Amino acid sequence: MSISRSFASRRLPLRHPLVACLALALAAPLAAPAATLPVLNCDDSGSGSLRATIAAATSGDVVDLSGLGCSSIVLTSGALETGGAGELTVRGGAGQALSLSGNDQSRVFRHAAPGRLSLANLSLTRGRAPDQGGCVYADGALSLDNVTVGDCAAGSDSATNARGGGVYVGGDAQLAGARLHDNQVDGTGRVFGGGIAVGGVLRADASEFRDNHAHSHRVDGSNPLDNVTQGGGLHADLGLELNGAAVTGNTALSDSYEVYGGGVSAGSRANGAPIAGATLIDSVVSGNTNESHCDVCAPQGGGGSVVGDATLVRSTIADNVVTSTNHYGGGGGFRFFGNGARAELLDTTVSGNQADSAGGGLIGPGSGVLHVERSRIENNEAGNLAGLDEAGGGILGFGCAVELIASSVSGNVSGADGGGVNLLFGEYAPSPSRFVNSTISGNGAREGGGIFASGGDVEISNTTIAFNTATRRGAGFSADEYTYNIQLHSSIVANNQTGTSAANVWAFPETVSGADNLIPTGGGSPAEMPGDTVTADPQLLPLAGNGGGTLTHALAETSPAIDAGSNAAASVYDQRGAFYLRSYGAGVDIGAYEAQPLPDILFRDSFEP
Repeated sequence: MSISRSFASRRLPLRHPLVACLALALAAPLAAPAATLPVLNCDDSGSGSLRATIAAATSGDVVDLSGLGCSSIVLTSGALETGGAGELTVRGGAGQALSLSGNDQSRVFRHAAPGRLSLANLSLTRGRAPDQGGCVYADGALSLDNVTVGDCAAGSDSATNARGGGVYVGGDAQLAGARLHDNQVDGTGRVFGGGIAVGGVLRADASEFRDNHAHSHRVDGSNPLDNVTQGGGLHADLGLELNGAAVTGNTALSDSYEVYGGGVSAGSRANGAPIAGATLIDSVVSGNTNESHCDVCAPQGGGGSVVGDATLVRSTIADNVVTSTNHYGGGGGFRFFGNGARAELLDTTVSGNQADSAGGGLIGPGSGVLHVERSRIENNEAGNLAGLDEAGGGILGFGCAVELIASSVSGNVSGADGGGVNLLFGEYAPSPSRFVNSTISGNGAREGGGIFASGGDVEISNTTIAFNTATRRGAGFSADEYTYNIQLHSSIVANNQTGTSAANVWAFPETVSGADNLIPTGGGSPAEMPGDTVTADPQLLPLAGNGGGTLTHALAETSPAIDAGSNAAASVYDQRGAFYLRSYGAGVDIGAYEAQPLPDILFRDSFEP
């Protein structure tokens, strides 16, 4: 018999590939299906306890506490160690009637596994940890659904790089209906997240972060310049998404160096840290404090700080404070970082925020863009108490382009220049600063009560700049000799006061280009206004809510601004937005407001019979 025939005679019958795969699958041992494991009693340990049930769980199981009749379980044997299960869910009854307490001795949960720990319908309290995660520590991912975490603490005065007074997550975190309140993290060096610190991305829906604290302490023998605090309420290294959240009354403090984000912190300020970014939708950031006890440090972002692109939609940033021992610091509401980043505020209110030195409401990203649309920037204050001449009561653009579209800037105060908006180092901005269909009214400063510009280009169209004050010059708009080009189109600059004299525009460029403006005489500006500028009284009515979500000055029926303007920006609507046409009657009105009958709001969708 030939060799070839011998091998051929011993071949096995051919199998179809699908049949072979099925055979292998059937031969392999089956993984145990996920199980729901009921907790039978409220003891700290022993048969039927929560601790014993978790110890018996395998990955994917659900530990169910809904059948218990007690109101609390107090841990006396240390944290509940859940890492052996990989992926694990622990849930209470829907009413969140059950409290799990660390008894001021240990964390409540420690999940030392790369999988996800999911907690639902629980209240976690009185957890303590020497470094990270006072109540919850998760190496991997974490979900909190209808969970309260309160009165927990992590770290100590000398703990290095403490994180997460209430919760620490190494990976991503997903929160829904969560409440983190009155948690504290203390340490030396970098201290992050009074309520929660997340190493990945934090997503929180309908959640609350209230009265949490983060504090970096100065310790003898250590480098005081290492003591950086970020996120009194919450911090996320790689990004932040808040939807319907409230971040209120939180505090971030450093004894000897910088602080970022009294309420919210997205992205680390450490050298080489990745860009993060943040999105806030229908959220409130209010009453937070950012404070440094360093003599020469400048804490940033009373409400929050973001490294990277940011988007704030239908949100409120109010009554936040940034302060330091010698009154440095900026961005009372928010400070945006990231070279070339873009920060957008849409349908958002920034009000009542305070900064000792600069940017009472907002500071835009360097060499980037701060875009504000359909929003209100009002009653913010930058004190210039450190004498750095940065200020900017409502908005400070530090080498960034500010775009103000269909918005109002009112009642802001600057201790230096730019009561409403201060544009410094505009030559480093990627594009001109633009003001379109906006009202800048009732702001006060040393120079440029409405707007001050230094460097770069400024374009203003269909905007009303009125009733601003300055102690030196240019109460409405002022630009120094470093400013390249100023364009004014169909705008009103009127009723602004420097001392006892009118001073609407002060600009060093030889000419201000544009057309169809209304600027009454007075002020002695060295720049010439466009030749067709109207110099009559515009007859502005008081600042009010005349429609839309922002504030405007309506025009009296006999105003010379009516039908005397143009529409250089080709806008469909005036500042007030939909249903308020930009052009009505014989022509476009000068300024942000177009005189017209009130729109038929009730039947605007053509349901009228």
